[in-house]
Parts: sequence; C-alpha cells; structure tokens
Amino acid sequence: MRLLATTNGGLESVTSAELAELVGADPDTHHRGVVAFDGSREAVYDLHCRSRSCHRLMEVLVDERVDGLAGVYEATRTVDLAAHLPDEEFGVVGTRHGSHEFTSVDVADRVGQAVIDGYRAATGDRLPVDLDDPTVRLEAYLYDDRFTLAVDLTGDSLHKRPYRVCEHDAPLRGTLAYSMLRLAEYAADDRLVDPMAGSATIPIEAALAATDRPPRPDLDPAFGVLPRYDAERFGERRAGHEPRDTDPDLEARERREKWRRCARVNVEAAGVEGAVDVVAADAREASLDADCVVTNLPFGIRVSEDLRDLYVAFADRVREGSVDRLVALTTKPDLLPLEFVERHDIPYGRIDASVVVWTP
Repeated sequence: MRLLATTNGGLESVTSAELAELVGADPDTHHRGVVAFDGSREAVYDLHCRSRSCHRLMEVLVDERVDGLAGVYEATRTVDLAAHLPDEEFGVVGTRHGSHEFTSVDVADRVGQAVIDGYRAATGDRLPVDLDDPTVRLEAYLYDDRFTLAVDLTGDSLHKRPYRVCEHDAPLRGTLAYSMLRLAEYAADDRLVDPMAGSATIPIEAALAATDRPPRPDLDPAFGVLPRYDAERFGERRAGHEPRDTDPDLEARERREKWRRCARVNVEAAGVEGAVDVVAADAREASLDADCVVTNLPFGIRVSEDLRDLYVAFADRVREGSVDRLVALTTKPDLLPLEFVERHDIPYGRIDASVVVWTP
C-alpha cells in the first residue's frame, strides 16, 4: 500500500534515509514536509515504534489528477470508504497550493461531503463529523491538479516526546534533534557534545537512538478503531522490541543553572541518567573534544547578548578543538564564521532557520 510520512520541512531526505534503513522503503518527496513510499502494515507498526524523524504516518486512499472541486468530490467517492473508515467521528484537514478559485477549507468541505455520501451509500449510516477532535483524521492535499487523500494512522503526533517534562523557552522538537544527529552521522560509539544544550533534547535523542529505545513508548495510535489494522499486533511488536546494550558518551553543556536543572529533569524522565552528563560550561570558553558536536544556537529573539560575539567565540572553540563534525540549528548562519559542507533551510515555527553542517 502507499503511505505518507510527515516530517520537518526541508529535511525530507533525512526521513527518507531513516525509512530506507528501518523498513527498506524507497521514498520520494510528495511535497515539502511529506514523503511518500510503499510499505506493509507490519512496516507501519514498526515505524510507529522506531521512527525518530516522522511526525505522522498515513495510508493513501486517493492520489490522482483532478479537475477542480468536482474532481475532488468524484475522486473521493471512488474509495471503498466502509473498508477504510469506522463508524466514528471524522474530520478533514485540507491543504491547497497553486492557482485555484477556492480555498483549502473548500477542499476539506468537498472531501467531507463525499465521505458522508459515500459511506451512507455503502452502509446506510451517516458518519458523524467532529472538526476539533475527531476519532479519525483525513488529510486532503491539492497541489495544482494533484489530489491526495490519506487517513491518519498515528493520532497523537510522534514528535511529542514524553520525556519533555521541563520545557525550554525555545524548545526543539525531538524529531528535528534526531534529524540533526543523522546529519552529524552520529553512531552509538561516538562521543557527542551539545555545548548549548538547554533542556537536553539533543543528547537525550542521541541516548535513545544509541540504545534503540522507542521515542514514543506511550503512543496509542489509531489502530484500535481503524479497519484493517490491529492494535494488539502493534502492541506485541512494540513489546517484543529489544533495546541495544550500549554505553553512549554524551555531554549536555549549559552555562545557566536554570536549564541544567531542567535538563536533569528531562534526562531522568527519559531514563537515560547513565548516558547523559549534564555539566556547567560556557560555549564561548570551553574546549571541544568530540566526534560530533550538535547544538541549537541561540536565535537572538529571547537572548540579550551579542550574537555575533557568541557565534565567533563558539566557532573559535570548534576550530581549535578536536571535532570531526558540527551540526547546528540557527536563524543566522551568516554570523557563524565557518565554511559549511551542507545547509538545509527549514521553517522553525514562524521563522526561517537553517541546519548547517561543518567538517574540518
């Protein structure tokens, strides 16, 4: 079956590489922030247990060229809706890009009406609608004349890590942190340092990846309500997953005591106290000796210090130290006086940011 995975926009290649590694998929970019691939239900179960860069996984119901809203309606009516949807409240999220005389809301409305009409024609029942908190969520994409309809399999997003007990002022998604680790080519036997660790999201993600522990052990996907999926089977596969026995070398540096306390709370919540050292250090002064340095650089939005001075001093420590690979998230890459071998421009909330990669 055809599947979609949503992820951090601009890092689709990272998620594609993870999907290939975990389930042998050969993904292509559907559109920004979404990759498409072929996979089995067993692959879906495994990815909900082990994927670290995906936000949601969806099964494609329709993917074809259409002519306007009428085409959207007719394409949706071709789906055997009774085979894919339970008699539960549903909602549709519409996304439209291109030149059209209608809106994303109109796309969602036409899909919703087609679902109601098609399900009633097949079963005699009218599906209830809940746009705020539906049991079943449908995603409808219309990019120019390409219409894709998919049913969400995940429910609560995979990026919502349960260890995030103490939240930083500028929180970093776990999925983005893991994607940065992949760009750093981090391996379980590497020494990794985050010189500006905040609440320690990057080192925690490294610890979970090194030990191959599920990033969302608390996840309750939609398998219990969706026809053709088996919540018990998913539970068995997750329970049968064996973490790796390894001893990663991870250091979370932070100069502010407030965030060191926060980091320790999150490290304990993640159950990786033995893997992550939280230490007091100033990134402008502390020397660096690490296989990988991965960090979220201050953006200047909530920081009063001179960013240029911070970035220059940090770059000096990187060049002077023993660092095999640096990966940094920043909104101001031009302030970092290093020559990058890669740069990935991404949306970060409502601002534009970049993930940059440097090697000596």
